[in-house]
Amino acid sequence: MRSKQQILELIEKTEPDRRRYLKELFDYMPDMIVKELIYEEVKSGQYILCAGMPGDMVYIILAGEITGVDHQRMGRVYYFMDFTKSYIIGDFEIFADISEYCVSICAVKDCKLLKIPACSYMNWIRHDEKALFLRMKNIMATLTSERIVDREYIFMNCKERLVDYLVKSYENGQTDSQGRHRVSKTKAELADRIGYNVRSVQRGIAALEKDEMISNANGKITLTKEQFLRLKQYKD
Repeated sequence: MRSKQQILELIEKTEPDRRRYLKELFDYMPDMIVKELIYEEVKSGQYILCAGMPGDMVYIILAGEITGVDHQRMGRVYYFMDFTKSYIIGDFEIFADISEYCVSICAVKDCKLLKIPACSYMNWIRHDEKALFLRMKNIMATLTSERIVDREYIFMNCKERLVDYLVKSYENGQTDSQGRHRVSKTKAELADRIGYNVRSVQRGIAALEKDEMISNANGKITLTKEQFLRLKQYKD
């Protein structure tokens, strides 16, 4: 990047919570570090970082959505967490003195990001007390939230996890003029998302359809606004 002003112009286009956090984070960033920031766009479905690769870059997410991906045996892929409030990725390993990325992170929606070499990132944040405090606060909030979600999620059955996913899909996805949302995922992809096998997902979909909480035509799930509200009530 040429200047801090250029970064601030990018940050101004982000959603309010992210904008507020990043503006504070970059408040005292030295010009020499600014010049090392590289702007990049990552399309939905592409990986930002991969487990096992050298942890030599830190990524600051300006826009888009990301998720953690675990490549399991037999070629299965499990999407284990949505990093909704994680505005920076790739530095957990640096703080833990681990040389390789521990997880793979993929773009769920098109992402705009800034990347910076890990050594430059640490050189900056070690000498910027405000940035370090903000980052530690964000990391602790993320870890605490993860533990709470993990404890709740591990005891959910397939139907409950499916409802949880469908509610989030409606909230974060697109709806038509009548408030209907079409879930693009196949049953196999849903199984990977929620950590159950395809047969269990099929049974869960059939149960929700029987209760008229979803519509299922040609193998695709559609939610009306009323069905979304019923799912949300069921979840709560």
